[in-house]
Amino acid sequence: MTTGTNFIESAKKNLQALGLKPVAIEPGLKRIEVPGGTIDLEVFEGDKIEKVVFSSIKVHEMSVAEESVIIWPADYYDIPVLWCNLTAMPGMNVSILDFIPLMDIVVWPDYAERYLALLPEIKEETLEILKETITEKDFPLSSIVGWTMSPYRTLLKLTDEGIPKIPAVLSLYCNAYAELLRKAVPSTYAEDRKFSKRKKEGVRKLMKENDPGYPIMLSIFGEENTGKVFDIVF
Repeated sequence: MTTGTNFIESAKKNLQALGLKPVAIEPGLKRIEVPGGTIDLEVFEGDKIEKVVFSSIKVHEMSVAEESVIIWPADYYDIPVLWCNLTAMPGMNVSILDFIPLMDIVVWPDYAERYLALLPEIKEETLEILKETITEKDFPLSSIVGWTMSPYRTLLKLTDEGIPKIPAVLSLYCNAYAELLRKAVPSTYAEDRKFSKRKKEGVRKLMKENDPGYPIMLSIFGEENTGKVFDIVF
């Protein structure tokens, strides 16, 4: 069972300019394999980056495969969190792509101009690449995890024919993020530093505590494994 695309390898390729270095994790967590499914995890770090997590989760009985890359910036860098996710399941595939802001874009409008203004253009390119394979876009998320996301997030439901096109979309988001990261500098004002760090911890907590896949993972991989995986991803 697979999403039918080299999601993780495509993301790695597009982020290789960041000079990422692998982070050691508990050996038993690199690959968790139980009768009901598998989890594969890789963690990296880099300049201006707290951690990059590549994850692949497969649930056999439900024929669900989820692949994801999430980049958490280092403290005092207010650059958004990159989140790219693809979940394939019978009859429906869901893609989530976003730069999750770490500052309030009303209080700090220059933040949106610096980091989020390019997202509408990237979204338009994404829609052009996927075209008729899109069955639904900008649908509401059932989880409050959606509260963390930017106003320009890309949420898509795709046919199976759209899955092989996802690497081209990943390239758009990863390359744009890598360029923003290259230009990023640490915040110099105490108020900004305090807010961005607090926002990052708030995003992490909300995502970790409200992931809709948690009950399923708990039933298949057990409480200990699921807890450790969530600690690594978030």
